[in-house]
Amino acid sequence: MKRLVSLSVASLFLLVAACSAGDSMSSVGGMESAVEEESAQPETSSVEVVEECDPLVAHPKGAFEFDPQVDESLPESWRTEFPVILATLQAVAPISPCIHDVREDPAKSPMKIYAWSSAVDSPFEDERPGMEGASVSGDGTDTWMVLEIEANDFASGSLHIYSVVAHEYWHVYQRGAWTAQGLSYPDWMWEGGAKVLEELYASEHYGQSEFDRNLFPVAATALANPSDFGLYAFKGGAVGGEYDRNYNTSAFMLLALAKELQERQGLTEVESLGLVLKAPAPRGSETPFLDVFGMSLEDFYASLAQYPAVASGEDWFEGTVVDASAVMPSKGLTLGEILQPTA
Repeated sequence: MKRLVSLSVASLFLLVAACSAGDSMSSVGGMESAVEEESAQPETSSVEVVEECDPLVAHPKGAFEFDPQVDESLPESWRTEFPVILATLQAVAPISPCIHDVREDPAKSPMKIYAWSSAVDSPFEDERPGMEGASVSGDGTDTWMVLEIEANDFASGSLHIYSVVAHEYWHVYQRGAWTAQGLSYPDWMWEGGAKVLEELYASEHYGQSEFDRNLFPVAATALANPSDFGLYAFKGGAVGGEYDRNYNTSAFMLLALAKELQERQGLTEVESLGLVLKAPAPRGSETPFLDVFGMSLEDFYASLAQYPAVASGEDWFEGTVVDASAVMPSKGLTLGEILQPTA
């Protein structure tokens, strides 16, 4: 019988969130159902919250915590690094305690995190049948995080073995910041935000990221109809689909939005990145995108026409791509400065 290492990562003066897409495309969006591998954050407009909650005020249920269950099929190096990643994220991006008040698809604290290597079958089958890939999943009564770490990624030295934690964590953060406040954003903001967050984490803590390759490939075909990215592919949209490999196009759109805010509103790079990641609209707003960014979705989508299509230059990817270099974040940025609380 495999032994599990139970890591109690509680408040300690920390709090945090994450979800991710690797080369295997096994990860999913803001919320995955217990029976669908690729599912998405429920429509936030229909989410019922118990009562108005101020995220800056201590909640009667306390801080939102995690209860990691880490299988020994994972290398010791990963088992050592994982609590460091989780604690670091909790320090810079505390999960809003308002997540306690979400009634539809609730997330109970402490949230279980199930982590194991894909080299073995899930050791948690009796407790949570059918788990695979990487996601934040739920069954309508509770929510949990799934981290099946690809064994091939250990062999290849891919940083995704670590950055996937940041990606999935960010989806929990989004649920606390958006869902708990009754806010509905297009699905590209959910996945684009998590992808950008994980790459910022990788760049800061490991010195390299997918930004170094300009998120290649960002398929030019995808931007012919950017509104398609309002929905996940399984809902008839484009997020996570054929033209959103590893959520690169969704991430490009989020970074293009940050660049647009810099040019239109004179925001600094740090300010714009913080704004597009956190998107703090008024509670219950019916037009959160307009309220936060000062432009309509249609206006933003039209601005994407400025990015030209160029030849791929890679034999393994056919078709044209977007030259995304103009929107890549600067080296040396930290999540601490980007996500610092605003006055």
